[in-house]
Amino acid sequence: MWINWVIFIGITASFQISHFILRRYKVGMKIIRISGYLSYLCFIDVIGVLFGLHGYMLIYISSEIRLGFYLFALFTFLRYPLYTFFQALFQLAGDFYIKRLKHIRMPTKNTYTQKTEYILPFKGKWTVRGGGMDKRLRHRGSVSQTYAYDFVIMDGYGKSCQGNSTDLHNYFCYAKDIIATADGIVVQVRKNAKDSLVDGVKAYCGSSDIRGNYITIKHNDGEYSVSAHLMPGSIVVEAGDKVKQGMVIAKCGNSGNSSEPHLHFQFQSGKSFFFSAGLPLAFKGITAQNKTNYKMADRRSTENNLQIAGDKVYIGRGLEVYNEI
Repeated sequence: MWINWVIFIGITASFQISHFILRRYKVGMKIIRISGYLSYLCFIDVIGVLFGLHGYMLIYISSEIRLGFYLFALFTFLRYPLYTFFQALFQLAGDFYIKRLKHIRMPTKNTYTQKTEYILPFKGKWTVRGGGMDKRLRHRGSVSQTYAYDFVIMDGYGKSCQGNSTDLHNYFCYAKDIIATADGIVVQVRKNAKDSLVDGVKAYCGSSDIRGNYITIKHNDGEYSVSAHLMPGSIVVEAGDKVKQGMVIAKCGNSGNSSEPHLHFQFQSGKSFFFSAGLPLAFKGITAQNKTNYKMADRRSTENNLQIAGDKVYIGRGLEVYNEI
């Protein structure tokens, strides 16, 4: 019996170690894909068991080893290392904590009064690839990401890169300056994550944190901003530093759980990425207009992506935006 458990642990451990090495050192894209195809075969066996057929592939293998194959299939199918899987569980725990234990009602732009004036967290013209005030536009993820944004730079044909899509430097936003959206104090920094693999299609995570390299800034009591997926070696601030609005703090990268170079940016109610509520904050002093040929890249709805209340601008998917100053 014990030999079965050794094999079971060996299968899952060897997969996780190889997964980490392949992603961290940006090699073996074909191997990762092949392991994905193998995982589909494992799921065929799962289906067989569910329907009482005792499995198609693994009929003669003990239950412990069978479980090892299933875990191999699960983690390969999800394309996530084990530590990223646990972070997903933390996000679920945060949702439960905020909604069920604390009974915090998620703020909306009509119920929340922001305390600080914010500009966009970058220089130049960028496109909102994900995020917005309406449910159909919102970023997927935990409650802290409810009003998060994904920003990229696109050309007039809806493309975010030119040339080979596996080369990070071919993406228009890669290595572009990221700035402080308002005055504040840096409360969290991570800067040791490498850029993840990129193929322009699927999200890969070469870091032990889905955010990769990131900066969390406290702007006011109950208002924090997070800039994530930053370029390795580009962060120029440390925890405890004071920043001024418009100050360059890092460069856009592809670290963490990312399908291509982009800036993940969000406002949240607290320091914790997992146990804070997302905030629907507006930007001031910006220009926003529908991006030409955006639908060539993304056919999802962009309806009601621009909402203006006085001098406050709420942005959403499909807009090209930039600071006026």
